[in-house]
Amino acid sequence: MTTGFNTLLKTPLIALLCLFTLAQVAHGADDDYSAEGERRAKAAGESLVGTPAPQMKMTTIDGKAIDLADLYGKKPVYIKFWATWCVPCREQMPSFEDIYKKYGDKVEVIAVNTGISDNIKSVTEFSQKMGLTMPITIDDGKLARAFHLRVTPQHLLIDKNGKFAYFGHKDDKEFHQALDRVVAEKATGKPLHNPTFVAKDSGYNLGDTVPDLAFSTIDEKPLNIQFNTASSKKVVAVFFGPWCEWYLETTEPKTSQACTRVRELLEKKSQASTVQWVTVSTNLWSSVAELKDYRKSYGTTMPIVFDRDGELFKQFGVNQVPSISLIDADGKVILKSSIQDDDFDAVLHTISALK
Repeated sequence: MTTGFNTLLKTPLIALLCLFTLAQVAHGADDDYSAEGERRAKAAGESLVGTPAPQMKMTTIDGKAIDLADLYGKKPVYIKFWATWCVPCREQMPSFEDIYKKYGDKVEVIAVNTGISDNIKSVTEFSQKMGLTMPITIDDGKLARAFHLRVTPQHLLIDKNGKFAYFGHKDDKEFHQALDRVVAEKATGKPLHNPTFVAKDSGYNLGDTVPDLAFSTIDEKPLNIQFNTASSKKVVAVFFGPWCEWYLETTEPKTSQACTRVRELLEKKSQASTVQWVTVSTNLWSSVAELKDYRKSYGTTMPIVFDRDGELFKQFGVNQVPSISLIDADGKVILKSSIQDDDFDAVLHTISALK
């Protein structure tokens, strides 16, 4: 057991999650942790159940197009969000494949990889290893925002009338009853009024100008950033997840190590007087309480902003952790990179040279 892990164990909540992860790999899912995932998934979908699901288009990893608008009113849709590094996702995959084969044309089954620390190569290799044959698509963050992704795995059912019918995390009796229910029910035949999901933009890219920013930290303190003034500073915005370092240590070590490098670099550079530093947490498997535990466990001093509804990740066009954006004093984005980009190390080197 490493020193870093021992440090984590000093914080009760993170210690529970760490110990669960180790036990889960060797002995299967932990009831308490699974129940927490179920609670979060249901809370995420609470405001959506019974409402029309959005019309969205997606492309599978083998190039096939899926238009949800063509399915609404005809048959139910089962979407499961997952990641190759997610232990309970791996455990649910055999049953997921069984469902796809069992229901055939009665249900449109779609496996949505979150795209976080995954790419076409890792997803294809995983699907081949697991023998998955259902349609698989890789998200860039749009589906996660439209369907309120909060945990992995997270599955949802859309009924024959194009309305959200179920959200969950566990592959349990309740879920299978809900699945049978949407299969058995009849479509009303009424005109559907499902909203069209519109992706307005891809977020701030290199050369774009960012407007003044106003954040609220996890301590409910305002953090206002103004550009193009005599006192303006460069801004480094880091997007992360509090689980990145310890949860991915075994299942996705490259990303875990990158999260550690970024955290240690920012702590080292946090006293740079010409730079404003801010860290923004994903809402996936995260909460204000967990972020406070994270800060205590790792001894971080950087301002932390919780992106509760995912709007900041959307605003900055981010779907990876860690990701970094460097904005000059005039508000122009001069660097932007994530762990998935080839220039990530070079960007870290540039950040390390800031005074």
